[in-house]
Amino acid sequence: MNLQQTLDQSGFVIIENVGLENPNEALHDTITSISEPISYLGLPLVMDLKPQPGFQPASFAGTGVFDLHTDLSWHEKPPKYLGMFCVMPESAGGGIPLLADGWQALAQMDPADVQFLRSEAVSFPPPSHIDYAPLSGPIVSGQDDQPFIRFRYDMLTDPPPPVSRFNQAINDCRFEVRVPPGTIYLFDNYRMLHGRTGLAAGMNSDRHYKRIYGDV
Repeated sequence: MNLQQTLDQSGFVIIENVGLENPNEALHDTITSISEPISYLGLPLVMDLKPQPGFQPASFAGTGVFDLHTDLSWHEKPPKYLGMFCVMPESAGGGIPLLADGWQALAQMDPADVQFLRSEAVSFPPPSHIDYAPLSGPIVSGQDDQPFIRFRYDMLTDPPPPVSRFNQAINDCRFEVRVPPGTIYLFDNYRMLHGRTGLAAGMNSDRHYKRIYGDV
């Protein structure tokens, strides 16, 4: 499989039967094949995504629904790629990963709304547990045929109608990523929006994923 070609065509790729022997190494080697591994804010290169007390429900360590979003939307240069490793999906059936193709959503929208998303700046504040200045900029930028999407609807205050319609459009394109343990999936963070359903078992959930960022 040509990972880069598949990512360029579909925005995401699933790699099955990786095994559970060394998930950190497997995740690192996979992201390195297409990009430069990168960490932010002094956090570990490979992050463990599982419930932890004290985090917002919509966060990597929270237990609530996490709406479709761009990772690190508030950062001036979010990671280009995300790599996810499934150690254990939640036994209770929650915490299902979600993806949506933002390019597909834009193609379904009225051109006037797309122009609004390109021309009007919105504020992208960081989550409350991160001490970082908000970023202001358009939701859509870059080339028409390969736009860069920056989006996190749940952190916006009084979003205007075109932004709400974009949120609906990406949710119309949403699909589940149900993968067994020992599976890696990669996606383009500038194109795909990602999220998860709520954890059915809350803080007692056995859901465990690992995540790595890739820069280009």
